Amino acid sequence: MATREKLKLLIVASEAVPFAKVGGLADVVGALSSEIQKNNIEVKVVIPKYEVVYKYIEENKVKINGIQDISVTIEDREIRGKVEEVVYNDVHYCFIDNPHYFKRDGIYLDSKTRTDYADSLERFVFFCKAVLESTKVLDFKPDIIQCNDWQTGLVPVYLKTLYRMDSFFKSTKSVYSIHNLSYQGIFPVEQFPITGLDWKYFTVNELEYYGHINLLKGGIVFSDIIITVSETYAKEIQTSEFGNGLEGILQSKAAQKRLFGIVNGADYNEWNPTIDIYIKNKYNLNYDFSTIENKKKIKIEFLKENGIKDPDSSLPLLGIVSRLVDQKGFDLIFEVIDEIFSLGVYFTVLGSGKTEYENRLKAIQEKYPDRAIIFIAFDIPTSHYIEAASDMFLMPSRFEPCGLNQLYSLKYGTVPVVRYTGGLADTVKDGKTGFVFHSYNPEDFLACLKQAVSLYKTAPDKWMKMVENAMKEDWSWGRAAKRYSELYEELCRR
Repeated sequence: MATREKLKLLIVASEAVPFAKVGGLADVVGALSSEIQKNNIEVKVVIPKYEVVYKYIEENKVKINGIQDISVTIEDREIRGKVEEVVYNDVHYCFIDNPHYFKRDGIYLDSKTRTDYADSLERFVFFCKAVLESTKVLDFKPDIIQCNDWQTGLVPVYLKTLYRMDSFFKSTKSVYSIHNLSYQGIFPVEQFPITGLDWKYFTVNELEYYGHINLLKGGIVFSDIIITVSETYAKEIQTSEFGNGLEGILQSKAAQKRLFGIVNGADYNEWNPTIDIYIKNKYNLNYDFSTIENKKKIKIEFLKENGIKDPDSSLPLLGIVSRLVDQKGFDLIFEVIDEIFSLGVYFTVLGSGKTEYENRLKAIQEKYPDRAIIFIAFDIPTSHYIEAASDMFLMPSRFEPCGLNQLYSLKYGTVPVVRYTGGLADTVKDGKTGFVFHSYNPEDFLACLKQAVSLYKTAPDKWMKMVENAMKEDWSWGRAAKRYSELYEELCRR
């Protein structure tokens, strides 16, 4: 039987590891692109060439294989740029280079003011148009263009409007991935001409959203299918509680069988206690379930080096690695923090974000200096130390489209304590691999945590069975990539 030609996939994103990372999107793009190639798919990834990308290329002496000129039109101005191609992990990465738009200290936010750039819309209009132009100069005719979040929302729009008659894209389908529906790319109507679109597309059924432009909505409306990052989240975003004003349009996409949920994978090359380079370099220890006593040794070392004198190994360490934002459930934690410490626990947090939350965490450190370890930062090695050292991992999220840290925690035998929402509902089995509470309130969260701490302290055999169950779970990218590949194939046949 003849093997089919490789499907050509272009993944368009605003960030991707190892070149540029703000959130989990970068991890997803990096891991998925690498894994999906194993399914007879030819992949290119396109991101902007930010200042951090320049630095990464320079510091790591990355070889640039080709540079091509591109130009796009924005409001009658011809704007020139370049597309550069490199190979990393056998994946071809293309960088859209325009120093005026992208060679800045921050990726999305002005690093001085911590606010969105005033020209955010224009930056990503340029990027979306440049992506489509770059495929032509690279002579890469994609079967599928997979776009991610609002920054790329105009690519599906342009495919079906400005590029509708372009024969280069006549068989190209678009897939739109929503990683978090609460970031929508909303801009004032006065900026609509920057998009280059006819005003007829500024309607309630297309790009208009309460009198504003909404790029995420554009991506949803104009793409051929929508994928979000867990099955439960795909259902949740069709409700008024989670739909952020877009539930109606998502319901209609679901009715047309154009909305799907696929849980993200964990990158076990990086997040795996048997080969974790960070804990190996720091503690000279790795572990699996057969050497689980090494986990306790790492905990004791972690506590000692962070100022806890004579740590008590019988007390569980509760860990959190998170952005400090409303979504993550910190209001629940702060409301019952004294009750949490009264259970007899250690508590460690790594994160940065909302100033109010940073200050509350600093106050906890001061109040409980012999029990709390707080890092106001984002630091990759420390995130690994916390996963390996902690006995439990707290994710009492208000909503969680997918979540990656619970997947890492399962692998590390760090039992997740989570709220039943989004990807947490799909990946943590209550009483078997973790502890799950349903209602978003401090009482239910505390009751769930008490149950976990009680089991840890009073039933070590049952606890170790739960740890073993957790470590046996497979949430690798191979599983997710297989499902993505099936959807791409199905879409190409439509």
